[in-house]
Amino acid sequence: MKFLLKLCAVIALFCSAKWGAQNMGNYSVTKITQDDGLSQGSNYFWFEDRKGFVWLTCNDALNRYDGSSVKVYNLKYFFKNCPALQQGYGFAEDGKHLYIGSTRGLYIYNYQLDEFILVDIYKKFSKNKTAIPIGFADGRIWLFNEAYQLASFDVTTQKITLEAQIPIEPLKSVHIYYNDGNVFYFRMPFLDKHRNICFIGTKEVVTYGLDSKKINFPLRQFKTDSAAILQSAAYDEKDDALYLGTADHGLFVLKDHYQTLNQRQKSLKRIGGIAAHQDKVVLMSNRTLFIFDKELKNGSPFHGGFERAFNFRFDQIGRLWFCDDGQGEIIIDFRGAMLKNTTDATDPLMMSFRQRGVSDFTELPDHRILINSSAVFDPEKFSVKKFVPDRSSYYTNSRGRSYSNPYTREIWMFENSTSDHQYKIIVFDENLNPQTSYTFDNGEMGKHQHMVNFKDSPSVFSFSTGLYLLNTFTGKFEKIKSIPDQNPFYINILSDKRMAISYLNGDMTLVKREDKNSYKVIGRILPKVQSFYIQEDVKNSQYWVGTNQGVYLLDKDFRKVKVFDSNNGLAGTYIYGILLDDFGKLWCSHQRGLSSIDTRTHIISNYDKEDGIQYWDFNNRGFLKTSDGVLYFGGVKGFNYFKPPLKLSSFYRPEIYIDEVLINNRRYVSPKGINFLKELNLKYDENNISIRALIKDLEHGSQRSMMYRIRNIDQVWKKMSRKAPLNLNSLAPGIYEIEFGITDKFTGKVLSQKLIKISIDKVFYQTFLFWIILGSLFSGALILLVSRWEFIKQKNEFKEKMALESQRNKITADLHDDIGSTLSSLQINSMVAGELIDKQKIQDAQKVLRNIEDQSRKLSENMSDIVWSLKPNNDSLMTLSTRIRNIASEILGNTDIDYKINIDESIDNEIVDFSIKKNIILIAKEALNNVVKYSKSNQVSIDLKKNESHHILQIKDQGIGFDLSEIKGNGIGNMKKRTLEMNGVFELESQNGTRIKILIPRFRD
Repeated sequence: MKFLLKLCAVIALFCSAKWGAQNMGNYSVTKITQDDGLSQGSNYFWFEDRKGFVWLTCNDALNRYDGSSVKVYNLKYFFKNCPALQQGYGFAEDGKHLYIGSTRGLYIYNYQLDEFILVDIYKKFSKNKTAIPIGFADGRIWLFNEAYQLASFDVTTQKITLEAQIPIEPLKSVHIYYNDGNVFYFRMPFLDKHRNICFIGTKEVVTYGLDSKKINFPLRQFKTDSAAILQSAAYDEKDDALYLGTADHGLFVLKDHYQTLNQRQKSLKRIGGIAAHQDKVVLMSNRTLFIFDKELKNGSPFHGGFERAFNFRFDQIGRLWFCDDGQGEIIIDFRGAMLKNTTDATDPLMMSFRQRGVSDFTELPDHRILINSSAVFDPEKFSVKKFVPDRSSYYTNSRGRSYSNPYTREIWMFENSTSDHQYKIIVFDENLNPQTSYTFDNGEMGKHQHMVNFKDSPSVFSFSTGLYLLNTFTGKFEKIKSIPDQNPFYINILSDKRMAISYLNGDMTLVKREDKNSYKVIGRILPKVQSFYIQEDVKNSQYWVGTNQGVYLLDKDFRKVKVFDSNNGLAGTYIYGILLDDFGKLWCSHQRGLSSIDTRTHIISNYDKEDGIQYWDFNNRGFLKTSDGVLYFGGVKGFNYFKPPLKLSSFYRPEIYIDEVLINNRRYVSPKGINFLKELNLKYDENNISIRALIKDLEHGSQRSMMYRIRNIDQVWKKMSRKAPLNLNSLAPGIYEIEFGITDKFTGKVLSQKLIKISIDKVFYQTFLFWIILGSLFSGALILLVSRWEFIKQKNEFKEKMALESQRNKITADLHDDIGSTLSSLQINSMVAGELIDKQKIQDAQKVLRNIEDQSRKLSENMSDIVWSLKPNNDSLMTLSTRIRNIASEILGNTDIDYKINIDESIDNEIVDFSIKKNIILIAKEALNNVVKYSKSNQVSIDLKKNESHHILQIKDQGIGFDLSEIKGNGIGNMKKRTLEMNGVFELESQNGTRIKILIPRFRD
């Protein structure tokens, strides 16, 4: 096996030498791997659709690439009533839908809804469900299966028609691992420009005419070796050419509508894949990837790295796509990166730059570039050759430095030590012929650091021990004593005969040249800051300084204006080189790539590997601006070169599309498609929103940035992460206008593209309608309360009037019944007494007079009780408790009865109704009179208390009691009647004394 691999490598190199070399130029290589989201490292079918996406089929899922991100279709919600698509086979499209073949049938992808359906194409024609699309024509998708049955699917009517049986040996299987060494997808059928469907078998080419409905065998008209086995095929629509790769017979090329056949490059073996585009043909032969011109005369192999490549396709702008089996998708752009580099070069000298790095550039008189004092680089041809090839020390002198004198057109080259402590300078003329040389003692002057040239003054050299001038007559260096500082690092030339000299571990010094050999220190620049390089912006009267702490902007008097570092977006802060271009930008190299600063707007743009930098780290003093404005920056793995201004001139129109919206972590489904979403109307609790917005640009997607702003709240654009969605959490009720835009690092301008209006309802108590309803309810309740209050007031007034009227009636009744009858009795008794006196019946008259006396006294007492009950209790002598005590004293005071009175005086303020007070007094008076008259008791207790619901009057004696069934007189009846008037309860007990208890409700209407 090892012998075969070595043999293949020898054959490849032999072929390369035999066919000549096609200069591949400054091509760039981009990789899409599982780190970028690809579901698997191997993909077998590739397709670029009209929407601007590239589709890749893998064993586990279908993948879609937009230029910067990969979307994997492996979730159930993408597939409507069908199983998820795993390994796909072939693609076709009709402008509205994408069609993908599979062993289950034909999957149809709806761009608008972002979902798939499955159609069983061969249900009526075959037990096998496999359907592989070829292309779209006449409103139909054309398909085939393992048996090469040609079928069509009408995209409008959904009608399926079996069109023809193609006479090619059936496929054993479409499984990618079951191919017997001859993979069918390397020779997929295609639709040519003459409306023929072309099928390629292992021995035969068969065409089916869509117009004629006839089958032809174009290869049979030519005499070809019957042993030739077809392994791969590619159709070039531009040249109407069919390239056929064989196992061991080289390339067959069918042209002129399959009427001519050319056999080319017969020595090529095992051609396992072909692709053609514009002026290039790419193929794989014996595990080596080759690139040829269209005549297949000049070819070059890619030296290593692509031994497992297959599935070659060119996109619309001529980039080559192929699968690096198990590693992912490779994109080769033959135009090179915008920041051109040497990282993918195959030339041994170019590869040496990648291995040893680049730290020295010198522009030669013919505008070629001397690199590392060892090789000459031609940027127009992207070629390199050794410098003075007869002197090996020159081109191996990686640690030496070279300088170009634009005034004399000479090249000065400093060599490392040629002997102990000896350094050498070689001076070349403009034709790179050695003219003279100088030697100097390393021990005396130290290490060489830099050199600058002047038109009318000697060149200035910096060494570890200081600055020197060279006396060309004596060949000796003379130290500039007026500038005594040690370890000068870099000499920056400024206007007005000034120089800014940077020092290791020291301040940058400003020096003025007074005459040819005389220099004077005139100041310090950025004291206590390690400064390396300074660029003078004459137009804007300012200076830019590269330091170990970022880039400093100084005014015309060297005063600090602004610092650019990681705090305001500069990717790297240890500056290795700075250059002002001719278009208003400062470029700087550092430990994190390259950056540019717009000198007017101060917008910072950072450039990384996706932009083509040679590597993250660059080298000190490895920078150059050529006479025609090209910038060079050297780093640890090669160098970058480019000519400003840089701008994106894209074939593809960059477009923002909405890929997914989550509301409260649930996927939002729009009937018209999520990408066409313009407005979201949400409830108040649907306020956690995630929007996945992406940029579709197959050419420059990775160099563009997504920006967003909430337009009606903040006008400032903010940068979005490429991998993370925009998350808007806990949004308050209101309207949010989310605007998305695209910007690139070259202009910094934002192009607005998409606007989504999000409306979040207020909580019900925050709505205007709620407050209207609440206000109406409050107003209604207030009106109701006022009305109720007025009604109750009127009712109470009416009740008071009625009560007053009732009291009047009661008083009238009392006066009539009690006082009136008593007065009548007094009148009658007075008349009787008068008659008895006239008749001289003095004794009888006295009895009547005593009766009149008793009646008058009772009448007075009743009148007193009525008057007392009508008076308010604001007089302490007129309270209910006082009245009861007075009555008890009047009735019991002249008797031998011992009495106790227990009254809760708070009741005085609670009982204000005069009828209640009157009835309580009269009941108490009647009960006490009965005690005196009938009880024969020597003790009596009078209690007036209350509980939660009643006022309780209780009068109890220890007398002889009486039989309740033999009650005589009106006393007890009157008490019961008065209790009933108070809505009370009358209780009477006569056992071991008599107890009268009256319960009067505390709360009454």
